[in-house]
Order: sequence, then C-alpha cells, then structure tokens
Amino acid sequence: MTHYIILYYEIYECPQCPTDSGKYYGKTPILEQAETVVRKAKESGQMFFIKAVCSDGKKRYM
Repeated sequence: MTHYIILYYEIYECPQCPTDSGKYYGKTPILEQAETVVRKAKESGQMFFIKAVCSDGKKRYM
C-alpha cells in the first residue's frame, strides 16, 4: 500500500469532447471548498471535477 499526503485539490472544468483534457479552474488546500465549487458549478449548469495532488507526485481523481 502506498502512503501519501494530499497537498491540495485542483478543480477542472469537464471537457466537451471525451478526447479533450479538462480546463484548469483553480486549486485549494481544503476539500470542502473544492466540493462547494463543484456543487455551485453544477447548479449553474457547468460540470467540474476534482483531482487530489499528492506528496508522491501523483494526481488522483476524486
């Protein structure tokens, strides 16, 4: 099992086409804040997603 620490969360706008990458929106060290951004975006018709940036250098989808 890999041990790591989540350093911060990156927020991305979902791509329009499955072969595109998501557009970077911002970052925060607080998960609840990132979740609020995603929730508010959904209420206004946008789709965002979160990646956790970890101490082992990897980014993990939330």
